[in-house]
Amino acid sequence: MDHTIRPAVQGDLESITAFTRDTFSWGDYVPERFEEWLADDATQVLVAANADDHPVALAVCTLLSPIEAWLQAARVEPASRRRGLASRLNQDLTTWAKSRGARVARLAIEDWNEGAISQTAALGYRPTCHWVYAKRAVGAASPVPEGNGGQRVATAEKVMQAPSGESGPAYLSWTSGPLAAPARNLFGRDWRWRRLEIDDLEHAGRNGMLFEARAGWAMAIPRADELQVAWMETSEEDAYALTRSLVDLAVDLGVDSIEFMIPKVDWLVGAVRRAGCDIEPLTVYSLPLA
Repeated sequence: MDHTIRPAVQGDLESITAFTRDTFSWGDYVPERFEEWLADDATQVLVAANADDHPVALAVCTLLSPIEAWLQAARVEPASRRRGLASRLNQDLTTWAKSRGARVARLAIEDWNEGAISQTAALGYRPTCHWVYAKRAVGAASPVPEGNGGQRVATAEKVMQAPSGESGPAYLSWTSGPLAAPARNLFGRDWRWRRLEIDDLEHAGRNGMLFEARAGWAMAIPRADELQVAWMETSEEDAYALTRSLVDLAVDLGVDSIEFMIPKVDWLVGAVRRAGCDIEPLTVYSLPLA
């Protein structure tokens, strides 16, 4: 059966919801984000439609900066797999991104997903950097320091909101420190990675999302039920202290959980593990478009 690649429209949502509702054990974020993507001028949503013009696959590309494109939400209904639809969607999206000035396209894949890794390799993507997604519940399940008899003890040091003026020292420390190189100067927010610029830290400072402590700095974004730590600057000696302080911040904010996106550096991964996080390794892949 021949399929047509076309831009998604509002009327596609019902069909897309039908084949994405069971993507993961908890469902899928695609139906919730679909209308937001359609309304975003920096985002292109493409679908592969069957002969009846019903979508059986989709993928999404967003320009995260004038030169950086991010691809996500590649989905194909089970009955239409192994027909090259995901590859066609990816190729058309990277063509779209290049026509708008993007010089690189990136995407992320969990390290267990061998099929997706093979597919992206065939499309020319190469591993750029390795990351860890770490998450834990907070509140009643907040970290219990070793030897405290089972009682939660807050850290002696708290993170405080940092003014935008701290963005310069934080950025300088990060670019000359041990984390920028393994991160390839990227940071991950909302499961999308792009190059970190000092403007990002200034924006975080102006909006109450930049935090500082003796142990370092962090960009942390409060959500309705979680605290998302998108960036950290610290040292091997201070990593656990900063991580514990951020968990305490999540407790103080009254959220249910905290998540970290961190480069896969042994001592930083060890710090979030020690703080009680479950971890999932993943890799960011890149495709030059220039």
